[in-house]
This record gives sequence, C-alpha cells and structure tokens, in this order.
Amino acid sequence: MGRASACLALLCLVAACAVPVADPARDGRGRITFVDSLDLSAGRQIEQRVAEWNRRASRLEQVNYVPMPTPTDAYRAQLMARAQDLAGARGDVRAQCYDVVTLDVVSTAEFAQAGHLAPLSPAEFATDRFIPAAVQSSTFRGKLWAVPWRADVGVLYYRSDLLREEGHAVPRTWEELERTAEAVAPEHGVHGYIGQLRQYEGLTVNALEAVWAHGGDVDRLDGPGARAGIGMLARGIERGWIPEEALDHDESAGLDAFLRGRALFMRNWPYARAQLDASPLRDRYGVAALPGSGALGGWNAAVSRCSVHQATAREFIRFLTGDAGQRALLEQAGYPPTLRALYRDPELAGRLPHLDVLRDAVERARIRPQSAHYDEVSRVVQRAVHSALRNPESLEAELRRLPADVATAFSGR
Repeated sequence: MGRASACLALLCLVAACAVPVADPARDGRGRITFVDSLDLSAGRQIEQRVAEWNRRASRLEQVNYVPMPTPTDAYRAQLMARAQDLAGARGDVRAQCYDVVTLDVVSTAEFAQAGHLAPLSPAEFATDRFIPAAVQSSTFRGKLWAVPWRADVGVLYYRSDLLREEGHAVPRTWEELERTAEAVAPEHGVHGYIGQLRQYEGLTVNALEAVWAHGGDVDRLDGPGARAGIGMLARGIERGWIPEEALDHDESAGLDAFLRGRALFMRNWPYARAQLDASPLRDRYGVAALPGSGALGGWNAAVSRCSVHQATAREFIRFLTGDAGQRALLEQAGYPPTLRALYRDPELAGRLPHLDVLRDAVERARIRPQSAHYDEVSRVVQRAVHSALRNPESLEAELRRLPADVATAFSGR
C-alpha cells in the first residue's frame, strides 16, 4: 500500500470517512408508553389528548398511557427505579421502557445527570415560544432535556369582600400585605395570611418566594434578603397574623381553611380557583400575582434514553405541548400554559378573566435551584426554616449554618 493510500485508510478509520453514524433508536418509530401522574382534570383532559393522538396516528405508532396514582416523590422514585433497571438493557427488556415521561420541574436535572434522558433539540421544539423560566427548568448544563408542558406558579388569593368593606387595596408588596393583614383580619375574626409552612417541599417554595421578594437568593441564605424574608414569616407567627396552625399546612389544609372563611389571604396554586368557584366564596374572593416572584412549578415532558422509538416519542411530545393541547388543559383543567402566545389570546382572555393574573405571575416566576441533588438541598432548607419559624429566637443561628449545609447538599455529600 502506498503512502497516500495508507493515509487515506487512517483518515477513514478516525473520521469514519465523514459518514455520520445513524442512531436507530433516535430515528426509531413505533408504539410508545407515556407515563404521567394520575389525570385529575375535569373530563380527564390528558387521557383525551392521548386518545386524540391514537385516533390520528397509525396503528404502529399508538401510545399506551400509564397514569401513576402516587404523590410526586413516590412517582419520581418509581420512574428513577425503572430507568435504573433498564440502563444498558437490550432486546426484549427494553420494551419495558417508559418512552415519554413527565417530570416535575425540579427533577429534570437529576434524571439528566443520571443519563436517563435523551437530549433534545431546541430548534425542533421551537423553545422560543415557551415561557423562558419553563425552558430554563428543562435545561441542564447547556442542553435541553425536556419540553415545558404544564406550568404552575404560586398566586395570592384574597377575600375581596373584606378588603372592599375596609377600604383596602390588594397588596403589591409583602410589607403592604403584612399591614393589611394586621389591620383587617382582627376586625372580622379571621387569620391574616396562610401558606404552606409544614416541613415538606411546599415550605421550601414558600421560603424562597419570601426570600426572593426581599432581594435574597439561595446562594445568599445568610444575607439580609434571607433574614428579611424568613424573618417576615417568623414575625407573622409571633404577632399572630399568620396562625401557628399554618406550620402544619400543606396546600389542601390551607385551601380548606380559606374555603371555610378563616383567612384573609392565602398563598396557593392556580388549581384552588376551581374549588373556590364551586364554594360559597365564589363571588367573595379574588386572585392576584404574589408580591415579588412566585416559584415556577409544573411538569416537563422528556424522552427516555432507553426508548427505541424516539422519533415517535418526540413527535408525541410536540403534539402534547402544542397550542390545541395546552388550550384544552387551560380551559378544562385550569393548568397555566407554557406557551406565551396563549396568555395574549383575545378570545381566551375574554372567557378567562384571571388569565392576566396568570400571565403576570408566570412572567415573573423563578425556578428553584437546579441540581441533581435538589431533594437533599430542599430538605436542608426545610429543616432550617421550619426550626426558625417554630422558634424565632433561633433564626440567626439557623441562617448562619444554612449556606454551608446547602453547599454540602449541592455537592451530594
């Protein structure tokens, strides 16, 4: 073999003669399994979207919908266990793969780092159409791993009748809310404010919203913003405009108290509106964006790396996250959309007067820390904040320790 031929052969070995290697899984088409949390929407809108896909799709690309009726933590654990079991599996075993999975916005980084998700192309899904914070929650280390589907964000519910009777406006800052709660609530024998302050993920969300509103952030939990935000909540419990019982409240308990007319203000998610509209408070409450930024919640749709039919999986995600699907979930189930254009749709706005509130809230929403070890980070924050709220004298000591504990949790140690 001559020198020129030898060089050519070597180049072909190194660069595969510039011929791209096809990925049969990425380009594969066929039946897929879609896993989501239990569909509790009115008329089972998620099930309806899957049924609509199956009516349109060929017999060979049908979707099997598997709802999991478990709390979010247990749902995540089941998905992780299945992904770990199938890591590196081949042949018939891979048929057990959950091809498309929905992930809580705080779980995307964990699944991406573990290697259980297939990377996605922002151009293929036109991610510039989506709420920026939602896209950020789907991105980890510069790559897109999921597509925003159902958004969620904390909002403020208030007794419009009581505020009107006392001549008070809806508060735009936490300082205004505190003053209004202390002035109005005692006149009517109700609590001033209730949120989710039990020691669970809801407390992390409520704490971060208070910290953000006072200029702090998760990387400065011993700074003045954190002291002001957490201090406001602790002061509310000390002075009584936040009841001690709120330290055991999750979303359901807080909503139950508000429904029974026991609170002037309540922080909760948009889902609460449907229950309030069906209650005696229907014409006696209002909803506004939280003072400051609300925490972005919601669910992203991702393709499992174990899927051998990833082309079908991606097409199904485009269908789920498209205009028609998100419009139906907004109108029939109350899920805030992740597509920005829907918040400016005149026809929707005419039928859904609260849409402006949701737009304001999601545009100002922030994401919780992105980390493959988010659960550990959140548990550290929950413990410290709950201790400080139960015993306000411990606030300074808890916040001094918190940054080091959070840094350790971020590292996974």
